[in-house]
This record gives sequence, C-alpha cells and structure tokens, in this order.
Amino acid sequence: MTEGRSNPNYVLGICFALTALNVMDRQVLAITAGAIQSEFGLSDTELGVLTGFAFVVMHVGVGIPISAIADRANRRNLISLGLVAWSALTAATGLAQNYLQIFAARIGVGIGEAVGSGPLQSLLSDYFPVARRATALAITAAGGQTGAFLALLAGGLLVDSLGWRATFLIFGLPGLVLAIVLWRSVAEPERGAADQIVVEVLPLREGFSRFLGLPAFWYLTASATFNQFTNYGFLFFLPLALMRLHGLEASEAGVTLAFAQAAPTFAGVLCSGLLADRLGRIDLAWHLRVPAIASILAVPLAIAFLSINSLWLALPLCAAMSFLGTMWLGTGNAALQSVVHPSVRATAYSVLQFFASLIGLGCGPAFVGWASESLSGTYGEESIRFALMMAACVQLLGGLAHYLASRRYARDMLGAQPSQ
Repeated sequence: MTEGRSNPNYVLGICFALTALNVMDRQVLAITAGAIQSEFGLSDTELGVLTGFAFVVMHVGVGIPISAIADRANRRNLISLGLVAWSALTAATGLAQNYLQIFAARIGVGIGEAVGSGPLQSLLSDYFPVARRATALAITAAGGQTGAFLALLAGGLLVDSLGWRATFLIFGLPGLVLAIVLWRSVAEPERGAADQIVVEVLPLREGFSRFLGLPAFWYLTASATFNQFTNYGFLFFLPLALMRLHGLEASEAGVTLAFAQAAPTFAGVLCSGLLADRLGRIDLAWHLRVPAIASILAVPLAIAFLSINSLWLALPLCAAMSFLGTMWLGTGNAALQSVVHPSVRATAYSVLQFFASLIGLGCGPAFVGWASESLSGTYGEESIRFALMMAACVQLLGGLAHYLASRRYARDMLGAQPSQ
C-alpha cells in the first residue's frame, strides 16, 4: 500500500479534482449553449430541457441502484468506472450531428456521473469523522466550483477559438487520466472507520427504513431540491443572460462569470464548512443554520443583481449572491452523511438526489428556458432577466427547509447511528 492510498488529505485532493471534473462536464454545456442553439436552431425551452432534463433523466434513474451496490461493493472501483464513462461521453458530445444525439450523450453523462455522487460522498465520509466532515465535504464541493471556474474561463475561450465541438472533446480527456490515478492510488476504507465503529451491512429494506423515517432526511431533501432548482437555473442560463443583456461574446461571458460567479462560490462553499464546523462545537444545529441563513440572504441579492442594467455595478452583487447562494452544498451533504447509518450513506445520498435532481436539476433550467420563451413576446431578450428572478425566489424555500432540518439534526443523528 503506497503512502497516498490511505492518507485522508490525499484522498480529499483526489475527490476535489473528481468533483471539479464532474461540474466542468456540466458547465461546459452552459458556455457552449449559444453556439449549439445557433447551429441547430433550438428554442430556449429545448435548450433548457437539454441542459437539465437530458442529464437528469438517467442520472436519477440509476443513482439509487448504483449506490445500493456501492454500499456493498468497492466504491473506489465503481467511481473509477463512472469517471471513464462520463468523460468519454462528454467528448462524444462534440461529435453529435443533431439535437437528439446531444440529448443521448447527455443522458449517458448522467449515468456516469451517478456513480461519482453517492459513492463518493460515502467513501470520503469514511475518511473524516463528524467533527471534520463538514469541512472535508465543503472542500469537495468547492472542487465543483473550481470546475465551474475552469469551464467558464477556458470553455469560453475554446468556443470562440476552436468551436463548441472541439471544446467538448478537450473537456472529456482529463477525466480518463484521473480515473487511472484514482483506481491505482486510493484505498477502499472500512465502513464506519472514521467514526471508530464496526458497521454491520443492513438488509436493503431495513437500511431504507432507517433513513426514510428521519424527519431531518426529508428536510435536507427538500432543501437540496429547492436550492438546486435555483442554482442550476442560474448555472446554465447566466452565461446566456450576459450575452443577451450585456452584449458579451461567449469568451467574455465565461471570463466574467469565472471571477464574478465561480470564484465567489468556491469561497462561499469553503467558508460554510469551516464556519459550520466551528459553530457546531457550540451547537450541532449550526451545521444547518449557516446554510439556511445564507440561502435566504442570497435571494434579494440575486434580484438586485438582475435588476441593474450596468454590468459593472451588477457584478459585485453577482459575486455576493454566488458566495451565499451555494453555501448549503458542503454543509448539507455533511449533515446527511452524519445523520444516516454508515452502511447506507451512498444509498441515502442517491435517494435525496433522486428528488433534488429530478425536480431541481431537471426542472430548474427547463423552467428558466420556458419562462424566458413565454415572456419573450412582451419583453424580448429582457425576458431571461425575469425568468431568472422567478427562479431565484425558489431558494427561499431551500433556506426554510434547512432551518427546519437544523431543529431535528442532533436528535436524528443520535438515533440513526449504530451502537459502538
């Protein structure tokens, strides 16, 4: 066994990179959306379905059975295979000749990335105890924002210089390399190792009943659903909004959002984990109060940002909105991993993501596209501004759900754990 194989910080670095690639492969579609829309003559609604529903339709369909397997099998190997699959299909998107072929490729990416969600959360939680888990999973989630930053920064430049097809081909390559590194250098930890307990593998029905009966699980699921609805609506349509409302080219929109959206989001996700772990020493409920407050404060900032016509006056508000609007990511994931039985962590995460992805990711971008198209007869290209404002308001419900989860968190976490 090499030195890196069981070192928690090394594994955290690998998971950070993997999550970055995960989001890069999603975000690249947002920055290439304008070029794809022009080539195939797509409506905003078709674009919204492509960016959200096409990915999520199989992502949620296979997520639960894959995670159930991961709770009983080698998670490292499953994640490595999934990474190969979604990276290859990201590259294949660049070869598509029509809308249906892109749709099919995105479905395939969704299947591959399902392997890298629940199993990844479960694996990392067995390297970090509850006292450090929020920070560790926040760092992992911040990897996603690093991926968004790189996708916006490099993706826009690649689209303008090489075209959208070459951009997808280039973005698919790094994952193939990382899959080999992950498979060769990361050890599969014992389940419950970080919590210093011996974990029995529960029968599938009992495992489901353990977490489905927890109020905190359902509050966390509701929060993830509402927050993802807003976050993914902005993730996929904000580059297009800057192009329409402020006349930016794809490369200009990408660079602008890399610094005004992705970088502040990275800082917000990281700070939320550090802050939650520190305040959690006083009261565990702060693990979820922090994201509750942040999600609620992000909404008026989003509306103010979208209301201002001057790009340079709007960008600081975009940065503040982005800092607060995704603070729930790391803390919410850490809370889920701490509140459920260690032998069903991957499955519980995938059940949560079934609802959050189906409604949040599947419907968020589609709603923004539909609303923008519906309002275009009255507001023209300004319609995307009001569509995003409506999507922003949904995050208020996400903040409320996190607050309700905070009131049950400590009690449900105690009741869900196995005896030592």
